Amino acid sequence: MRRELHYFDIFPKVVRARTKSCITIRCRERYFNPLDGYVKITITPMTEIIRAMHAPVEVEARSKDGAIKFDYFFEKEQEYRLSVWVKENEWVGLSIYALENDLYELIPLKGDTHVHTTITDGWESPEAVCGYYRKAGFDFLSISDHRKYEGAGIARRFYENASIDLEIMDAEEIHAPKNPVHIVNLGGKFCVSDVYRNDEGRYYSDVQKIMDSLDSSIVFCDEQEKFVYASCLWVYEKIREASGLAVLAHPHALVNGMDAYNIQDSLLDLQFRNKCFDVLELVGGRSPAEINMQLAFYYTACKNGYGNFPIIGGSDAHEVAKDAFENSSLRAKGVRNRPYGFNEFYTIVFAKANETSEILSAIKKGYSVAIDEYSGSAPRVHGDYRLVSYALFLLSEYFPLRDEICYEEGRLMLEMAYGNSDEAADELRARSGHVDGFRRRCFS
Repeated sequence: MRRELHYFDIFPKVVRARTKSCITIRCRERYFNPLDGYVKITITPMTEIIRAMHAPVEVEARSKDGAIKFDYFFEKEQEYRLSVWVKENEWVGLSIYALENDLYELIPLKGDTHVHTTITDGWESPEAVCGYYRKAGFDFLSISDHRKYEGAGIARRFYENASIDLEIMDAEEIHAPKNPVHIVNLGGKFCVSDVYRNDEGRYYSDVQKIMDSLDSSIVFCDEQEKFVYASCLWVYEKIREASGLAVLAHPHALVNGMDAYNIQDSLLDLQFRNKCFDVLELVGGRSPAEINMQLAFYYTACKNGYGNFPIIGGSDAHEVAKDAFENSSLRAKGVRNRPYGFNEFYTIVFAKANETSEILSAIKKGYSVAIDEYSGSAPRVHGDYRLVSYALFLLSEYFPLRDEICYEEGRLMLEMAYGNSDEAADELRARSGHVDGFRRRCFS
């Protein structure tokens, strides 16, 4: 977290563009308290050219009892950098973001759309996974175990009396028969894996009908590719019947002993060109080289006019307490003990509320960005320029402070998950709504 955020509060942090707003800066560290009177502040719009004819604007703010206040008309949607001269030769750099109404009305939410638990091959139980994610500052997550759908429901029931503010979304990672493509059913109302598991003969019959109905102009490498393509269409259709979003997961994951990508280029190209799926998992719990390939394919598709898909980031995390296992003998699960994923790949969604239906709606409308943040590196945000600019501001100025509130809630959730249920549940109920309160302060 930036040093300035430790020493100074500035509220609101986000304002409406083309509107005059009242800004309050409060010095948390007594050393920086300005004397009562006037304080000089220069305001620099980040996307304007700074020349003599357009120099940073200088305003005089009023200081009293350690609080500095001023009014300012923020003309355009962008970040504004503030230099606040708290003492004659000392100034502090703070920031404010102005938004147009459509984006201003939405809430920024941090989430992970691809997470595994002990329901299949993960290391932690659904309830513990939720605690770790809240502790790391997440607003929502979807538990997407392989061919299993019940993980999110187990976690919700576990915390139903604790009034937690983490949204836990239903999901599953689908592996349809004889289909190597991994597809996430995000937020669907039923388990698609159960559909083919309960009647596999019907599945093969339906896929054959899709194959027979395909446009003859589509060229396939062989019958196997044609079958896999039709199977994917069957899965996407079932996910939509379940009112979920069909997510194409980690298309360039290395499989089969690290000797081939998960989806061959010809099949991936067909799925992009024909707009088969709803959402692309642009970054995920994989190596930098694999993610580099996914990004390159996506940007090339965009350049060629057929890559305009909503994008998300999902960790594909199979363990979330990974530091505890780095030097442990608990290696029986082999490759499942992955050294990457959790809190390194995620999504920021701009939604009307932290509710599954609103999150799905926002992603479908393109109000999401995908983020990779390797340990020790600055976050890289992928997506629409406007959303990326705003997300970078939030990652610097908003989320670090909000995460401190989430950390305590996550700690209490883990106490519940690991046995201290009653006292932790009482404290969680008392803390419910704290993040919403902080958010209201940040957004004028």
